[in-house]
Amino acid sequence: MITGFTILSVDAKIDSAESLPKQRFPRLNINIDKVTQKGDGMSIDYAFVAEYLDGEGKDAKSVGQIKLSGVADVEDSKANISEAVKKWNDTKTLPVKLTEELINGLNFRCGATGTLVAYSLGLIPPLVITTTKVQEQK
Repeated sequence: MITGFTILSVDAKIDSAESLPKQRFPRLNINIDKVTQKGDGMSIDYAFVAEYLDGEGKDAKSVGQIKLSGVADVEDSKANISEAVKKWNDTKTLPVKLTEELINGLNFRCGATGTLVAYSLGLIPPLVITTTKVQEQK
């Protein structure tokens, strides 16, 4: 279970003020950079990135970007934590249930914080309203 999210850095910029009126809903990406076991818990270093473009396709130009980086803390049984860390080290993936909880938690936390940043820059809020479901690859 995720016991906390900490945002350690916020980086935001506008690349083209002239393109602000043409911006589209941002492309959102969550990257897991590092998973570290800590006793009966683990820390997951993440980056939440909202990339704003002025259109669709390969010719779209950047309008701006918001990046929030931090750490999510997870507590569970020692066996479940060890299994999750091993899976991460072997395949760079986490168990499905943890992945869903992590993505949905980060979308909520970073979306809310990102909205305040987006507002001050004139960008569309990076809010995800739906719940994300994850499936194992077959």
